[in-house]
Amino acid sequence: MTNNNINLQPVQDANTIMLCGCGWLGQPLASRLIQLSHRVYGTTTRAEQVGVLQAQGIQPVEFVLDKADVGNTVYSATLLHALTDSDVLMVNIPPGRRHLHATPFIAGIKQLIQHAIVRNPKIKIVFISTTSVFGDMTGDVDEDTQVEPVTASGKAHAELEQWCLHEYGQQACVVRLAGLIDAQRHPVTALVKRPTLTNGAQRVNLVHKKDVIAALMTILTMPTADFTYIAGKTMHLCAPDHPTRQDYYQAAALHKGLGSLSFSIDLDANAHSNANSINSNANGKIVQAQKTQQLLGFEYQYPSPYDML
Repeated sequence: MTNNNINLQPVQDANTIMLCGCGWLGQPLASRLIQLSHRVYGTTTRAEQVGVLQAQGIQPVEFVLDKADVGNTVYSATLLHALTDSDVLMVNIPPGRRHLHATPFIAGIKQLIQHAIVRNPKIKIVFISTTSVFGDMTGDVDEDTQVEPVTASGKAHAELEQWCLHEYGQQACVVRLAGLIDAQRHPVTALVKRPTLTNGAQRVNLVHKKDVIAALMTILTMPTADFTYIAGKTMHLCAPDHPTRQDYYQAAALHKGLGSLSFSIDLDANAHSNANSINSNANGKIVQAQKTQQLLGFEYQYPSPYDML
């Protein structure tokens, strides 16, 4: 087994996995893990979701990360037991797009991971991040590109990525997700409500939920000996094809019977297009994920956003 091309397969022995954040992505991921006889703890912020998780075979844990004041976050005996009992902790808690208090959110995620490490020094950490850490960068960005976050959320994720890998690089990895969609949850449903759209020449960076689940299954179920090859690394999950926003969302709207979209004219992009050259500013950032594919031995079921309609 080499560090350049690892074909990692799920282990035969069951892992105990804690999904901190068990909602739209976490629940189907948990179901797949349980089908393969892994034990799964899943956190929920709402008491009414406890029964929903139990019905799926997930061991529910109520946990509310106070994103305004880390001092108000309660670590129940049930939560601490789950952290102690788990082989892997996947942290997928969104900071929230509105009224984000970045400092307490960052402190809260750090506190959660520190609690896990204290309770179980050998626990493996998978921190779910976002390609928004690249902000307004243009051109190709890959797993080794220096980040340039712009938004409060992007900055928070960038700081947490760096902290995880610096503090726990021998047992933690980072997985950045591009725009996460499936056939039912698609950005075109919101875009059609806007009178005019901009940046039609920019490339889309999307990934299907099923591909994310498949990749995370590989990561979460690998034995410790294999996890050492991805510990300390940053990985990307993004479909390899990147059509333009205008081409793709026009096709998506027509496919879903939502009518047509109106894009403003990008004069700079047109000028470069007429010169038969690529304008990186007009194309925006293009998230590359080939290094992650090679590392995990992973193939996309939905390699093009058009496959996701």
